[in-house]
Amino acid sequence: MRSLTTNLVNTMTYVVSAILIIVFLAIDISIDNWVDAEFDSALTDKSNYLKTLVKVTPQGTEFDFSGEFMPEFGISTKASFFQLWQGSNVFERSESLRAFAGVDLLKKDIPVNSTFFADVVLPDGRDGRAMVSYFEPQVPKVNRSIMGKVEPMWLTIAITTEDLSQILVIIDSSLAIGLLLVIVLIRWAVVKVIHRGLTPLNDLNMSLKNVDVTQKHIPLSTDSERYLEIEPIRNELNKFVKISQQYLQTEKRITADIAHELKTPISELISLSEIYIRYPDDQRIGASYKQDVLSISLRMKTIVNNLLLLQQASSENISLHRQHININTLVNQVIEELAFKYSTIHSRLNINNQASDLSCIADEFSLHLILSNLFDNALYYSPPQSVIQIRLATDYQGLKISVENQLVTSINVNDLEKLTLPLFQAEQSRSNSDRHGLGLAIVENIAKVNGFEFGFELVPTDKIMFSLQIPIAVDS
Repeated sequence: MRSLTTNLVNTMTYVVSAILIIVFLAIDISIDNWVDAEFDSALTDKSNYLKTLVKVTPQGTEFDFSGEFMPEFGISTKASFFQLWQGSNVFERSESLRAFAGVDLLKKDIPVNSTFFADVVLPDGRDGRAMVSYFEPQVPKVNRSIMGKVEPMWLTIAITTEDLSQILVIIDSSLAIGLLLVIVLIRWAVVKVIHRGLTPLNDLNMSLKNVDVTQKHIPLSTDSERYLEIEPIRNELNKFVKISQQYLQTEKRITADIAHELKTPISELISLSEIYIRYPDDQRIGASYKQDVLSISLRMKTIVNNLLLLQQASSENISLHRQHININTLVNQVIEELAFKYSTIHSRLNINNQASDLSCIADEFSLHLILSNLFDNALYYSPPQSVIQIRLATDYQGLKISVENQLVTSINVNDLEKLTLPLFQAEQSRSNSDRHGLGLAIVENIAKVNGFEFGFELVPTDKIMFSLQIPIAVDS
């Protein structure tokens, strides 16, 4: 299992380390280039100074050099070297070259008044750097008119680079050690910062470990701080806990209601059986016993079938067979099926449709079940002689079916929101063993599975209207 904290720490460490390495490399290269440039500049200064010691007189070219002022060109273990040529002849050699009589310094053909730098091995075997200059000796003004052109000269200066290399090694080592220490410090700082930054998330995680559906809120932390990144998570978790609490309460209520609904017919069966067993010869009890048991059993079967239908309606695996359906034909079929329960159904239902050939593409079983429940619900929960308005219309969204009926007993807003809860009955005073409060719950679930829009609302002042919107084309 991967750790978010570890990923953040490693990522930030890698990124910062890469940036630091690039910066330190740039610094190291800049320092190396600067040191090399300063070294070459020192060589240039020494070369220019030696050039000023070359003097041209009518008697010839002279080199006025004194080892007292430049002891580095003398005999020592860390001596530097120089050599002068005029034409092809050696003009002057530093005292340090006396021990290397057969060795000449670097000489290179280059343009007049130009220089050339190169890394070389000094006569004594040390690593060094040489500067070659090809120049014209300076002729004093007083002698320029009587002297001809002076032959150019070569000057080569060679200085050891061992001390410079040691300095560069020290600088590189210092930068490497500094880089390593900075990376370690950055790693430590990143760990501290990330752990501190993730404290609210850790607090939320700890609170989640102790949460249960009876809690109304999940505390973010022990303090009152709120964070923009954490609050949306906390709010969504609170919604989830609230929904879970509602589902738990609904499950408890449904379980209790199912037990209550089944308890009554079971008690009736037990009572009838006990009486029949106790008085087996009583003709009055025996004559109605079979019919009573059958009636009670059918009631229990209705409850169980409706519960199974509710469960099937809420399942996404329900099989749908969409086909072309004529709505007027289906409405008339439902009305005829309900006529045995309501003898006045034809006079009470007022159907208002825009055309005689309204149709849609839907699952016939689902649509038949929805209309049967809505019509039956409207007929049962309205005054016996009241008229029920059924409207069939089409618009750009599809087909809309609405059922409006008058209420015997008014419904408050709280009860209106609970109408589609399983086994909920708003009119508790009107008890009937055939009504179980499952019809609207089945309708809502069936509509949702089919992609229909189902809704209901109170219309002034004592009426309720159920509406069903069927899209023009429902995806299979």
